Amino acid sequence: MEPVRKWFSFNKGERVAIITIMAAIVVLILACLFRPARKSLSESSLHNLDSLLALRQQALETQQQQQAEKGQEVAELHPFPFNPNTLTEEEWQKIGLTDRQIRNIMNYQAKGGKFYSKSDLGKLYTISEEDFAQLEPFIVLPEVSRGKNTHTKATSQSGVSTGSTSAPTEKKPIPIVDLNTVDSTTLVELLQIGGYTAARIIAFREKLGGFIDKEQLRDVKGMDAERFATIQPYINIGATELRKMDVNRADFKTLVNHPYLNYEQVKRIVNQREKRGMIKDWTQLQSLIQGDGEVNPLLEHYVKF
Repeated sequence: MEPVRKWFSFNKGERVAIITIMAAIVVLILACLFRPARKSLSESSLHNLDSLLALRQQALETQQQQQAEKGQEVAELHPFPFNPNTLTEEEWQKIGLTDRQIRNIMNYQAKGGKFYSKSDLGKLYTISEEDFAQLEPFIVLPEVSRGKNTHTKATSQSGVSTGSTSAPTEKKPIPIVDLNTVDSTTLVELLQIGGYTAARIIAFREKLGGFIDKEQLRDVKGMDAERFATIQPYINIGATELRKMDVNRADFKTLVNHPYLNYEQVKRIVNQREKRGMIKDWTQLQSLIQGDGEVNPLLEHYVKF
């Protein structure tokens, strides 16, 4: 019994040390019990997270779109006015078609095929939409009969058979169009403007927000210098209210779809809004994006703050 008592007997100094240790343990336990809960993500942090996710998604979509456009790129053609029913292989080569495309056309004609309308050429599987858009304005097709005999004969009362003749048609004058209001149906009446080019002009106008200068047509895909020079006398810009983007509120997709902003510039705009605050004016916007590509001065007309 004496040895046991010896183990549990403490002098004054040892008792003070034990009490101090026990007090420290109690304090630690209480601190753990009453420690404030881990602070949850603030609304601002969640908002920034959503923005980063949106940026990543837009980056993937833009990359896929660029890859698709690269896959659709074709060699530049050099068309001249032509009748596809009479063109020789050498003449097709001068236009710039590939050997495969020319073989397809020749095989089609060898089997009795004819091009009765411009769209018939575009139906060949080797002629892509991009190719046809370049060729369409230059296709010249005299009226081609689909039947063996289109002339109907009328027998007069005297028994003489006469062939029906049609009156000569007057050449339709080329219209003067307003680029901000014209529709694609009227655009195709201009020289060297086919259906695909007309559709591209309308689509570009919608993305842009309206034209303020004829020269902006040069930015439309497929609009080369020769074609622009041909239609330039027949176009004008009427008074119209441009559709402007609010650079502080427009979403990423709206901004990146504008013809005068590229992907890196839009990233800078969104990062500025999320991390540093709203963009105040054109001077600040121009300074912000000029390091990521040339800034088109016309962009100033299409933004608001």
